[in-house]
Amino acid sequence: MSRARSIKRDESGAWMFVVDLTPPGGTRKQVRRRGYRTKAEAQEGLDVVKGQAKAGTYVEPSRDRVGAYLLRWVDTLPAAGRKPSTVDSYRQYVTRYLVGTPVGDTALQSLGALQLDELFAAMLGRGLSARTVRYLHAIVGKALGDAERKGLVVRNVTRLADPPTSKATRAPEHTIWTPVELRSFLDHVNGHRHDTVVWLAALTGLRRGELCGLRWTDIDLDVGTLRVRQAVSVTQPTVAGKRTTELHVGDAKTARSRRTVDLDAGTVTRLRDHRWAMLEERLKMGAGFTDAGFVFCRPDGSAWNPDTISQAFDRLVASSDLPRVRFHDLRHGHASHMLAAGVNPKVVSDRLGHASVSFTLDVYAHVMPGQQRDAADLVADLIFGAP
Repeated sequence: MSRARSIKRDESGAWMFVVDLTPPGGTRKQVRRRGYRTKAEAQEGLDVVKGQAKAGTYVEPSRDRVGAYLLRWVDTLPAAGRKPSTVDSYRQYVTRYLVGTPVGDTALQSLGALQLDELFAAMLGRGLSARTVRYLHAIVGKALGDAERKGLVVRNVTRLADPPTSKATRAPEHTIWTPVELRSFLDHVNGHRHDTVVWLAALTGLRRGELCGLRWTDIDLDVGTLRVRQAVSVTQPTVAGKRTTELHVGDAKTARSRRTVDLDAGTVTRLRDHRWAMLEERLKMGAGFTDAGFVFCRPDGSAWNPDTISQAFDRLVASSDLPRVRFHDLRHGHASHMLAAGVNPKVVSDRLGHASVSFTLDVYAHVMPGQQRDAADLVADLIFGAP
């Protein structure tokens, strides 16, 4: 049972509590919890511990340090079905921004929201973006959520922390080419090894990883459709002290990403020509070609690194007289051109594999000028127009 207890401020000014859970005749056991913002929050935490002790469900919190726990947690993610690129990204963030820091060296059970706020402020003070800070907060939140569920911590303190708001982390408006500029660029790259992958990105909005993972079995040129089923992702693990690059071919990003995309007649023709060109190259390579079925592949038949495609694209843009855009901006351009042409946002969302129509509208609403005016005129005509 719980006996002596106290709520007070610690040396940092945050609220804490100490409660004695020593059973009668047993070894002394004191529980301390720090990092509460208010006395009321500390009292709430104390009540939780007292209730668990009374019910016999109290679990001794982990003695792990935050950084060590997070690294071990990241190592469990592949077995939980997380993609290699996601696991690699989480590991890089934890290693770069937490391990070896005061927060990373803090006992997991002692971590408080104020410490996280101080970490976020320090990161912003070093010039890191609000998006980076918010992403780290999300990673720590997932890890501590699992720790809370498994009884390693009393509660997930990231819920009390104050990362940058989603509004502060919103990406700046995308730079895209006008239809005339895009046509000029497609003419400019015609005949380059990557001309068809650029064409398909611009006319379908596929992500670069989806393009690199596209197989001929996913395309029906007679019907004029392609299916997005898999994608190529990149990780950069450290092996024997050296950073290496690994490619992973796996399922498409999400269930919504696995989609069927209709092709225009010009794109079908382009893909037919590309297939003949690849067959000719395969014959020249002979035994040196391993057929993995990729639509866009290296001379030996292996998958392209998506980063290589982006770098080649950057060089092609630099050799033109057009405004600088990224490869991913071809996807933004496709969405923007569809919406500006009056295509139903639901169709745009499905074509791009977005999580929801609301996401599509939130990102691209600025490219649909005049739609409210059109709506106002249509309603007025309906009410006051001639019968």
